[in-house]
Amino acid sequence: MSSLRAIGLATIVFTALALGACSGDDGAAGPQGPQGPQGPQGNPGGSGTAGGVPIDSADRINIEVVSFGFDPVSSKPVVNFRLTNDLTQGLFGLPATSIGFMLSQLTPAVPGSGGSSEWQSYVTRSSAGVPNAQATTEGGTAGAFVDNDDGTYQYTFAQLLDDYPAGPTYDANKTHRLGIEIRGQAPTSNNGLYDFIPVTGLPPDPLLDEERKIVDNDTCNACHDRLEFHGGARFDIGYCVTCHNPYSTDEDSGNSVDMKRLIHNIHVGRDGFFIIGFGGIVHDYSDIVFPQDIRNCQTCHEEDDTNTPQASNWRLVPNRMACGTCHYDDGLANGEHEYAIENGVHPGGFQFNDDTQCVDCHGPNGTVTNSEGRLVRVALIHEILEDTAAKAFEYEVVSVSNSGPGQIPTVSIRVLNPQDPNYAANPASTAYDINDPAGPFQAGSSALRLDIAWNNTDLGNLDPNDDLARSPTAGAPFAPITIDFKTGAVNDGSNTFTKAAPAAVPTGITGSGMAILEGRPAVDINGTLTTLSVAASGIPYAITDATARDRRHVVNIGKCNDCHKNLSLHGNNRSGNTEVCSTCHNPNATDVQRRVAGSACDIALGLDDEAIDMKRMVHRIHAGNVGICGFQNSAHPYFDVVYPGHLNNCEGCHLAGTYYPVDPAVVLATTVDVGADRSTLTDDVAISPNTAVCSGCHTDSLAAEHMKQNGGDFAAGKDDTGALISSGVETCSLCHGPGRTADVAVMHGVGEFEFN
Repeated sequence: MSSLRAIGLATIVFTALALGACSGDDGAAGPQGPQGPQGPQGNPGGSGTAGGVPIDSADRINIEVVSFGFDPVSSKPVVNFRLTNDLTQGLFGLPATSIGFMLSQLTPAVPGSGGSSEWQSYVTRSSAGVPNAQATTEGGTAGAFVDNDDGTYQYTFAQLLDDYPAGPTYDANKTHRLGIEIRGQAPTSNNGLYDFIPVTGLPPDPLLDEERKIVDNDTCNACHDRLEFHGGARFDIGYCVTCHNPYSTDEDSGNSVDMKRLIHNIHVGRDGFFIIGFGGIVHDYSDIVFPQDIRNCQTCHEEDDTNTPQASNWRLVPNRMACGTCHYDDGLANGEHEYAIENGVHPGGFQFNDDTQCVDCHGPNGTVTNSEGRLVRVALIHEILEDTAAKAFEYEVVSVSNSGPGQIPTVSIRVLNPQDPNYAANPASTAYDINDPAGPFQAGSSALRLDIAWNNTDLGNLDPNDDLARSPTAGAPFAPITIDFKTGAVNDGSNTFTKAAPAAVPTGITGSGMAILEGRPAVDINGTLTTLSVAASGIPYAITDATARDRRHVVNIGKCNDCHKNLSLHGNNRSGNTEVCSTCHNPNATDVQRRVAGSACDIALGLDDEAIDMKRMVHRIHAGNVGICGFQNSAHPYFDVVYPGHLNNCEGCHLAGTYYPVDPAVVLATTVDVGADRSTLTDDVAISPNTAVCSGCHTDSLAAEHMKQNGGDFAAGKDDTGALISSGVETCSLCHGPGRTADVAVMHGVGEFEFN
């Protein structure tokens, strides 16, 4: 029973007793008395399902704050909220020990100061013996917690707002944010964020200086899949910032945990930056490698997101606290790194101890230039000129002819300019002359190559007549046929260029293949000839098929670029297209030809070759359990890779439904050891295809035994056609296929990641 209903019932009972005990005429009614103080808003009604359901039945808890007010007697803050599952059923039975409340006040930036608006938490705790050093939550047992048994709850805070030590001075005209966290219940929830201005009871106006919404959940979760910290109860970025504010410090390390400083320091992998967390655990972020250029501020600060109206602060509000976390000098004393600008390290000379002048040069109207002649406005000085220049190039494979078994393919290509005003109406009219001696494909170390790979059932580039006829001792084994378009290409007069391959499609090959154009133009950027990363592009071609048949697509390059921004490897040659990777990184190939005795790779990783098959290699790289040898026999140890998302979220990379077990009779097994004779597959050691993928992440002995018991083979062989030779047959799809008892999507919890 709600408290207001209880008061109402008590009033009715008391009135009835009074009427029954009295008799006679009371006389005329007196004048109306003054209005009493407003009581707190009553508890919300139920969720529509009588009584609700127990909270321990929920896989997800949805938190909704219904109202915030003040108790009319004690003046303590009171919050009414509702908990529901994904069927909108009310969830009752939450223990007070499982919930915490965060309440913060936003102070707008002082006009002309150059500083940022700031959150400050009312509730704080001690750190390293320093009183009230860190913001924190108030546990549900500190105040008065009421469960209405229908999914609605009420909590009265333990103190008046002005009585919290180290909290802000309460100002009813300022924006406040309430957040809630729940522990020990469902694996996921939200944090029930509720922004309001007490004097009006209304949400803040996004057009006024009443909000601070700079980064949104979907932006972070593009890489992290689902951010969850501090024991899995904190999920919303808007909730994180209420604790991680400028007034909160990790006294153990002496480092600020203010969100803008903390996050910038972490993502830049700042040397010596660490935080000491719960239980004295040291979190050292020195070795973090941001998977893209750190200058990509808009990876996180998305100005076109209507949910983050202050996202443009990154370029409109430059100040030492925000900018100094990336632009720091480790030669300064501890605690002074963020102030490198004012200590004379700033290239413009000594700056005063405030932020008032930052906007003069770095703001949107700054007119100061650097030594390259570039304006130092934040948006411009962070522009990656190579990426901007690359937008003027687009590769296109026009046609592949004469591509049957034993024939020498002829391929036509062109390179277009999407930045040309005529591109929309007539793309072909914007094509570059790739033979121009002064053009971008003849200058410096530019490159333009076309890869011809086969068969689209599963790329393997097998030559039944001579497995390693191309590059038997250098480069990647089982490489595609490559056409170098920098020389010998014939222009048809419209800048469409044609050239024949240096080798024939092997006899005995059937089906269809892939023809993919890759390379790197070279252009002048501030006086330096610079190669650019341009997305590879290709088409399927017919070998014996009547019509070219495309290969299976399992990865969306956009998902790769959520983290990598512009996935580009091998010196900007292979970019923006996972298909071009697969032409070399196929099931028949290992890094054996880079495992040279005495080389850097041998010293770091040894001479035992590793598979470079895409389906195995990429899983192992992201799981941090493989070392690969690459160009010039260099070592690439990925053992310390920390994947920023959740390895069980298959759709973090995959297209929906493309991560289920494959047919082991169709998809090729993965070679893991080429054997003594590189000219044949018959002495190769291979892993059956599904096992090759799953064991990339599931590395323990129990998982291996499970795979072997169900037909997986870690010591299989191949015949001359590349077909699997195994003592068993993988039966993975019987249990792990769609809708089966151990459906991959269900077992990995793929549906729990809301931003897939």
